[in-house]
Amino acid sequence: MLRLLGIGVLVMIVADGVVGARLLLLARRTRRLPELCFGLSFLSLGVLGYPLSIVARKAAMAGTPVAGLLPTALFFQDLASLSMLVATWQTFRPAARWLRSVVWAAVAVFAASLLGDSLLAGAWLLRDGGAWYELGFWARASAYIWATVEAGRYYAAMRRRLKLGLADPVVTDRFRLWTLSSCAISAAFLIFYMGRLWAENVATSLPVLTATSVAGLVAGMTVWLTFLPPDAYVQRVRVRAETRA
Repeated sequence: MLRLLGIGVLVMIVADGVVGARLLLLARRTRRLPELCFGLSFLSLGVLGYPLSIVARKAAMAGTPVAGLLPTALFFQDLASLSMLVATWQTFRPAARWLRSVVWAAVAVFAASLLGDSLLAGAWLLRDGGAWYELGFWARASAYIWATVEAGRYYAAMRRRLKLGLADPVVTDRFRLWTLSSCAISAAFLIFYMGRLWAENVATSLPVLTATSVAGLVAGMTVWLTFLPPDAYVQRVRVRAETRA
């Protein structure tokens, strides 16, 4: 069972690592902000933030906590969520200047969530829980929930255009996949939070581990198909669209 649970995490790490690296290389050539931010988001969450948080909580549960590991993991998760926030803004609502204020507010929230306990205690401290942790958690989750809403809204518009022959089926399908990927990550956040409320230990809860593993598997597969779809998959999407026309 543990091996099966690890498959979802492994798929997400590999998919986010490869896609994230490819997008950063693309951003280096294009000098465009969305590619840079999407690439940073994938690498920071899927390759660094999420796996490191698993290791940190497992170590703490075993009675051998690694100093600074959880703060490092949460820093990368914050960076991923902030990058996703900027990428969503620049992709779906680039003309909305008021979102610049939202981004700066998110920066302040993430900084407060990482430093709030330390400022109150007068020494370096970051609790795995409490008000400051909750603040950062919901800010991170909100970035992916918003990405789901925006991608889903755009996918619905693309579907309407596709029926009129005004959209490309492959591009339309990529927005569907991107909606599913963002939704899976949002679901993982919510599942983890419910596990913290109801499970005796979220790091060992089989229902939580199973659900988050499935969410990671879905997120990894859909991210791969969105940005690096095999030719056979692309052809199948086109054939399906022609059949429905």
